[in-house]
Amino acid sequence: MRQHTRQTIKRNFFAALMLAPFIPVVMALGTGGYLFWNHAQQGVLDRLTLLSTHYASLLDRYMDDCLGDMALIGAGLTLNTQSPDLREILERLTDKRKEVVDVALVDASGAVHAYAGPSVYKGTHVEPGRWLDEALERGSSISGVVAGQMGLPHYVMAKRFSHSEETFVLRMSLDPEAFTRMLMGVRDDGVDVFLINRKGEVIAGSGGQILTRERELIDPVFLSRIGTAFWDPTSNAAYSSRVMRNAGWILAARKHSPTLFRATDSAFLFLGLSVLGGGIIVLLSSLYLTGFVEKMLQQRDDEREKLREQLYRAGRLAELGEMAAGFAHEINNPLQIMKSDQAYIEMLLQDFRERAGEDGEFLGDVNEMGTSINQIKVQIDRCARITHSILSFGRAGNAEAQNIDLAKFVPEVLTMIKKKIQLSNISMRVNFPSARLVVNVDSARLQQVLLNLLNNAIYAIGEVAGTRPGEIELSCAAESPGKVRISIRDNGLGIAEDQQHLIFTPFFTTKPAGSGTGLGLSVCHGIVDSMKGVLDFTSVKGQGSTFFLILPRVSSSST
Repeated sequence: MRQHTRQTIKRNFFAALMLAPFIPVVMALGTGGYLFWNHAQQGVLDRLTLLSTHYASLLDRYMDDCLGDMALIGAGLTLNTQSPDLREILERLTDKRKEVVDVALVDASGAVHAYAGPSVYKGTHVEPGRWLDEALERGSSISGVVAGQMGLPHYVMAKRFSHSEETFVLRMSLDPEAFTRMLMGVRDDGVDVFLINRKGEVIAGSGGQILTRERELIDPVFLSRIGTAFWDPTSNAAYSSRVMRNAGWILAARKHSPTLFRATDSAFLFLGLSVLGGGIIVLLSSLYLTGFVEKMLQQRDDEREKLREQLYRAGRLAELGEMAAGFAHEINNPLQIMKSDQAYIEMLLQDFRERAGEDGEFLGDVNEMGTSINQIKVQIDRCARITHSILSFGRAGNAEAQNIDLAKFVPEVLTMIKKKIQLSNISMRVNFPSARLVVNVDSARLQQVLLNLLNNAIYAIGEVAGTRPGEIELSCAAESPGKVRISIRDNGLGIAEDQQHLIFTPFFTTKPAGSGTGLGLSVCHGIVDSMKGVLDFTSVKGQGSTFFLILPRVSSSST
């Protein structure tokens, strides 16, 4: 019946694992496909936005660098009655930037004080323009690309500075091909990048454009959507643009549809392969999990049988304990009779000694009988102590708390197990402080806990017998003003780290089958907890364990 139930659970579980994943998958594929398509488009637009922002920032940093160089040059110029020689400055600039064409120093009226550049530019060709007004007003200026006097395109960068309460402007002409080379060097595959001035002219482009009008680009970009990313169905391309900080130019990025959806097609192929691979994984996972569940069910059945057997054994042991208490009670009665007869025999021996008088042989026989009677008395007292301990250990009823002096109580407990310790060839050490330690607990229950811990220590040492001398150390000390600590340390086998969290679990034992019920430490933990104390331990596998009790202490003034 149980086997049939496990097979039914196995089949149902396998069917659920196989069918359940496909229901949400089918629903998610339609929604996911639509969302993925929109996400792919938005991803391309976000990518273009990042690219246009990055390119604009790159060109702005380039212009900032140029203006910074001009500011340093202006600060280092020495102006006197003669015009400064700018040829050395031009050489330094061209060494750093090949695109620099010429350099000129102009005053506020537009008069040229110094010039360095190609010989064909000698004379008064540096004419004031918008760049001069902007530089005087704002401190710097960057003009758009112009044809120049010789028909060569260039753009002008100007920087204002003061000298001896006079205002001058340092002017520098640059070849716009520099921007073209920069855009061609940084563009991504399939992305066109353009730099547009305020008039709508393409100053530079990644396709090599310089000062041209490309309406295919300009029209979509300037449809009131500057600074945004969008899809233009007319040109079948995606666009993104950013306004630059320095010159007010616009940097635009464009990506055509063939490259736009190439990644999307690959993504759908990947999605199809993923669904196929996911189905295979679901099948294999279902087989594995089904087998795992079947194994767990088998383990639970085995554990249930073990638990039932342990409960049966625990009941038998409880019955045996009750029988042992009854045996001890019955044995105690003849012991009392024997003790009375022993006292009577001692009285007779005393009478025999008086009758013997000077008869040495008779007196020797009487003394020999006295020695035997003394040995009988010792053994009767020993049996009485054993039966008394058994009765105290198995006594039923409510706990009767009383003040217990540990210095007197612990040695009494040790007498019950002293013989076993000696037979196991174990060295026993007991440490007590000079101060009196008193606890208010039930003596029988505390005795039960200590005996259980001592027996466990003896067993743990027996597991490593022959490798090192066995040692047990029992210590009592004041843990704090209101606490007492009782420690039992052994150098036995120790407890594995992965088993330590199970030590106080009912029916868990590290002993082999038939050697323990797994109830001892669990019961002891409950007893100590009822005493408002703590039972805990530390252990290292192969080195030994230390179990300790922390109990409330009774102050000396209360005893």
